Amino acid sequence: MDLEILRRALACLEPAADAGRDLDAALARLLGALAGMPGLASAAVVLADADNPPAIRAQIGSPDVSLLLEAALERGAAGAAPRVLRRGLPPVLADAKGAVDLPREAAAMLAAPIFAGEDMPGGWLFADGLADGDASLPDALRGLTVLAEAVAVLVRATCVSLARNRDLARETVFLRSKVSLRYRHVFAEGASPLLEPLRAAVDKMAQSDAPVLLLGEEGSGRGVLSRLIHELSPRAVRLFSVFDPAEGEHPDRRLFGVSRGIDRPGVPGCIEETDGGTLLIEQAHLLPPALVERLARFLAEGAFARVGGTRRRMSRTRLLFSAPPQGLAPELAAVAAMAVIRVPSLRERPEDIPILLDHLLSLESARDARRLSLTPKALKALEAYDWPGNIREMRELVSRLAVTAPEDRIDIADIPPEMLAEGERPQVLPEDAAELRDMERQQVLSALTRHGWVQSRAARELGLTLRQIGYRIRKYGLAREGHDDAENV
Repeated sequence: MDLEILRRALACLEPAADAGRDLDAALARLLGALAGMPGLASAAVVLADADNPPAIRAQIGSPDVSLLLEAALERGAAGAAPRVLRRGLPPVLADAKGAVDLPREAAAMLAAPIFAGEDMPGGWLFADGLADGDASLPDALRGLTVLAEAVAVLVRATCVSLARNRDLARETVFLRSKVSLRYRHVFAEGASPLLEPLRAAVDKMAQSDAPVLLLGEEGSGRGVLSRLIHELSPRAVRLFSVFDPAEGEHPDRRLFGVSRGIDRPGVPGCIEETDGGTLLIEQAHLLPPALVERLARFLAEGAFARVGGTRRRMSRTRLLFSAPPQGLAPELAAVAAMAVIRVPSLRERPEDIPILLDHLLSLESARDARRLSLTPKALKALEAYDWPGNIREMRELVSRLAVTAPEDRIDIADIPPEMLAEGERPQVLPEDAAELRDMERQQVLSALTRHGWVQSRAARELGLTLRQIGYRIRKYGLAREGHDDAENV
């Protein structure tokens, strides 16, 4: 009988490793596994800790609650030994060998202590019996003690798992806040009056499950705001995916999946794979009519069928749509109460251009251990530029300047001429400019050759910094003979 009790108890210890289960669920599972034991009609686990009074955490049958709680409040030696509970009479404690001198019919309930460990809840396991009528009371009490030890293992394992989960949850919240701050920055700081209502709309939409339509120009930050809405929402622990109907063939199959057939396996689509998370549909204005109809049905019903199939599948994927200012197809826009967020272009928030440039330059500086900055003349020129590619164009420019600018101080000569006003563009070089470039190239190559391609020595001879000579090596595509690239010494 002891072996059978132990077998059933051990079979229930595995769920404790499941981080998704709480302690009460794990205890209920354990007691449920014992429900078929002979002689057992009711049982309960009562736990208490330093902060909480004794409480029944799991039970089967209908145990006498007043009898259990009275016994659970017992302190001293009587509260630390297996015992037999009797109605209207004091309990009888088992001796050191677990024996009690009582007839079976005198027992109302059996009790065995649960020692889970320091800083963990302990308590009692109660049962009205764990053996058939032929078993003695001491045998039943010893069986309950074995089971109580298994319960203690379960309590310890589950508490450790839950503590680990809490630490992980705190870490997730912390990392989520860091991610959110990274995405938020391009809209968090700035002097534009357009930003405050935009931030409020994002915060509001993060707490909603309604579909959202983000309208704005290419590169204005619609994708950034979509990711931010996801990261600030309870869905942040789930997947964030992006779907572009213009990428690849069969957008309906990529979005809704393909049903299984005789000659093909079933394949899930983006909506199925992102269940519980957030799916951003980019270029939503390019959705073909048949796909618009499918999406409208999904938004209305919360269910869909894979392409080629009829089985309806539920999905809790939240949809965000990104489209240009003119908006979506009327069929899709009208099907759901879709919240609309209008994302301003960079032209509409010119006062934020210096802040954004400074932020992007600081990111590049941290990445390359440089202190990149703009001269006043270069900054003025970039403030005057109309930025048709918006924030994306600005990010690409800064990344390019971090590589091509010979000095940490970026001047107007480093900025691509097409981004400058007519009067700010450098003068066109004379017709013999090619000859001058050849002369400079040969001068740098000769100095490198003389100094065995030690760039620091060649730079000193030419009166250049290491960064300047490195810029010229890249500019002219110079390479040491027998090497693919110049040595950077």
